[in-house]
Amino acid sequence: MRRLLMALLGIAAILLFIPRAGALWPVNAEPLPEETRKLLEKSLSVVEIDREIERISGLKGKTQTDIENNEHKLSEQEIAIAVQREKAGRVLRSYYMGYKDFWLSALLNANSLPDLLKVWDTMDMIVQSDHKTMDGYAAEYLNLKKGYDQLRHDKEDLAAVEEQLVTQRERILTLQNELDQSLEASGDQQMLLRLMDELQAYWRNVGLYEVKQHFKALAEAMGNLPDYVKNTPGIIQTNGLKTKLTLTDTQLNEFLRSEDSRFNDFSFSFDNDLLTMEGDNGNIQVKIQGRYTLEEEPENAIRFHVDTLVFNGLTLPDTTRADLEREFDLGFYPQKLIKFVKATSVEMNDGKLIVQLAIGG
Repeated sequence: MRRLLMALLGIAAILLFIPRAGALWPVNAEPLPEETRKLLEKSLSVVEIDREIERISGLKGKTQTDIENNEHKLSEQEIAIAVQREKAGRVLRSYYMGYKDFWLSALLNANSLPDLLKVWDTMDMIVQSDHKTMDGYAAEYLNLKKGYDQLRHDKEDLAAVEEQLVTQRERILTLQNELDQSLEASGDQQMLLRLMDELQAYWRNVGLYEVKQHFKALAEAMGNLPDYVKNTPGIIQTNGLKTKLTLTDTQLNEFLRSEDSRFNDFSFSFDNDLLTMEGDNGNIQVKIQGRYTLEEEPENAIRFHVDTLVFNGLTLPDTTRADLEREFDLGFYPQKLIKFVKATSVEMNDGKLIVQLAIGG
């Protein structure tokens, strides 16, 4: 406990000299005791899960509004389709009750070519009107069916969103209880609370923005990667109908640093089927670790999934990783490289990203 208190006092002394407006969480301070680090991670997780709850709540509200709008539109469509159904019914009844025979008789009894043409024009006009009526009914019916399908989909989405909301609320309550218990047992609750407040303020005002800026720069750079691959000899090797792409982590580092100077402070490496990015620019230390997976929907792509995100020594929760994945696309799309090819496998080992490509749709 004495070691914990000494570490906290040291950190508190650092924080006293941090200006409130541009607070920087000390990235090069002495390592925190393990129990303090875990406490701060939970504190940061509470902030991020609360942010996720806010996002899901907004999504729930939007989905509920969409459902109400769809139900209103469906009511209007049902009235419109009732009118179209009646018109279509009259058309069908006329055909089944001998209306066709009437026009056939009129054609046969025409005494001159002008009379025949008049009967034909009148008949053609009515037939076109009948087709228009039937087509209108079919279109209204399809629109109604699509509306009900969308309504069902929206209600399924709403149920899933509500389930997520319940899960995250339960999760944040559990974390908050664990934090409260740890604070009570710490012997220096006020000091820890202040430390947690400083971290949370720094993360909200600086940390999250910095992390997102790095992800944004990375996503923009990845959009230009196909051009780099095409213009760099040796990366693409072709053998018959098969093509292999081999990108070294040295090449990736060279490419990214040419795209954005902020990557001068970071390094990227391929190993054990993981891409690892680590760096320290003096203000933040970041470690991002993730994997590429081969996916077919909605298109053939190699998508990046964040498995680990560490900020200034503190591991961020899965909700933050998922949020960054939603906002920033770090994927690789083979058909932007070569038309009519598909990726068939991807692996990362010994400093290399290897993608097997084949002729596809």
